[in-house]
Amino acid sequence: MREFLSALNRVRDRTSMKQQSALLTALLSILVVAAMTTATTILIRDRAVGIANHQMTDLAQSMADRLDQEMFERFREIGNFASLHPLRDSWNGDPEAIRRLLDQMQRTLPRYAWIGYASLDGKIQAATGGTLEGVSVAERPWFIAGSQATSALDLHEAKLLADILGPSEDGAPFRFVDVAAPVRDEAGNVQGVLGAHLSWSWAQSVRSYLLGALEPDLRTDLWVTASDGSAILGAPYGQPVLSPGQLQIARQTFVGGEGDGTYLAAAVSTKGFETYPGLGWIVVAKRPMSVVLADANRVTLAIVLIGTFAAVTGIAASFLIAGRVTRPLTRLAADADRLGRAAAETSVFDRQRGSSDILRLSNSLRSLMRRVDSAESRATEVRDLMERTEQAHSVQTLEHRETVRRLRYLADTDPLSGLMNRRSFLGDAQDVMAFYRRYDRTFAVLMIDIDHFKRVNDAHGHAVGDEVISAVGRVLAELARETDRVARFGGEEFVILLREIDSASLTTWAERVRRAVHAAVVATEAGPVSVTVSVGATLVSADDRDVEDVLRRADVALYRSKSNGRNRLTVSPARTAE
Repeated sequence: MREFLSALNRVRDRTSMKQQSALLTALLSILVVAAMTTATTILIRDRAVGIANHQMTDLAQSMADRLDQEMFERFREIGNFASLHPLRDSWNGDPEAIRRLLDQMQRTLPRYAWIGYASLDGKIQAATGGTLEGVSVAERPWFIAGSQATSALDLHEAKLLADILGPSEDGAPFRFVDVAAPVRDEAGNVQGVLGAHLSWSWAQSVRSYLLGALEPDLRTDLWVTASDGSAILGAPYGQPVLSPGQLQIARQTFVGGEGDGTYLAAAVSTKGFETYPGLGWIVVAKRPMSVVLADANRVTLAIVLIGTFAAVTGIAASFLIAGRVTRPLTRLAADADRLGRAAAETSVFDRQRGSSDILRLSNSLRSLMRRVDSAESRATEVRDLMERTEQAHSVQTLEHRETVRRLRYLADTDPLSGLMNRRSFLGDAQDVMAFYRRYDRTFAVLMIDIDHFKRVNDAHGHAVGDEVISAVGRVLAELARETDRVARFGGEEFVILLREIDSASLTTWAERVRRAVHAAVVATEAGPVSVTVSVGATLVSADDRDVEDVLRRADVALYRSKSNGRNRLTVSPARTAE
């Protein structure tokens, strides 16, 4: 773990904040897209399976209902035919007459493969087409069950009929469902059994009809199983289709396996219908899972592609955003790197924007530089005092004294505007701050910045820009009182310290400054030029630690003036924590 953290720290030290921010944002984008894609895919697949479950259950239920209704009709027909009152005297009569009745019934209902009447001893007395007449069926299940009550027997192969009927069209053995009913005399005694073999082909017809209504691409199939779960329709006859556990549930869906694939299936048990008790058949509707999930897979693929595109777009955007966010830090680092390498004019931190944190850092660095300049100015003053003391002993002429005065003037004055420079201003400002703390004599600070000054330089050249700075300095100097201090802090930024002033007078005075600059027209070699200024103003507060707090608050007010459209005044009424 320690080695991992060490390696991670080495990577972090070798990558920029822009790269780290971009990578973290990209990772977050990928995780969010992956989570949304996964969740959406699961919901879509679950919905697809749910719809298919519903369709399979409905299909299986339709097949089960049709089987029950068909068997009920045959069950009722045989029972009714066997109990017809007009025929009671005919069952033990002429076999030829009974055969004609049975043939007529078969022609009316061709699904009956064979209908026959057996006497109580089990001998076939008459049958459709004369088939099996004279043959004993006393041991056959349908005869035994039919002698007790109207009965239906499960699917089976009829060997005697198979030999007579020959092979079926598809070569499969003939299979039948038996329906039988007792024939009673006037006294209600059983005198014989009417039995019918219902051809299983009718069930195949129902299956084909239901499947034919579906789209072939759905590859849906229908199975019918006996009560023990072995196939009797659809799947190979006798093949186990349902497990013992699945047989315990009458209505269910499950996923099964078939060859190399899986399928979704719904099983529905037949329940019988009215007087028909049912034979316990189970209908299974099934569809390959590949078909069930085909649409879901296509949608999932589209989501994955869209998600991938969104992730890639997010990564690209994160690099752009990270570059924009960290650009102010890069500029501050460049400004710091230039300190001590360039002229004093360029050794001031430019105000950077982008966030409140960046603005706070920028203002703190600017304030730091002013405090450093102030400390340097104090050291310079001490050195100057020592030099002046030494010179006082050696300089005897007025010419030498004038030279010293001029040197001090040059050290304290901005050469371009003729105003105080930052070093000399901070010295006087600290004295005013000390005076305020001792005698509670209030003062205010105005931070002034020429709007869009870069455009002046770009349009007319730096020489014209210098003329504009000089002209603005003259306007400010003309407005100042004798007790006020006006300085140029560098570039296009000016500062005014106003003594003996209150809040109302501060606003009036600051607005006068702004309007005076706005009204001034600077005559330059490129023609007349007009500029505006943004002003930030504040009064000293008892909570201010030093004059830097006052300057910093005025600087923040200036920033707000420029952010709100320029050529305006913003007054910060009290100390804030920007």
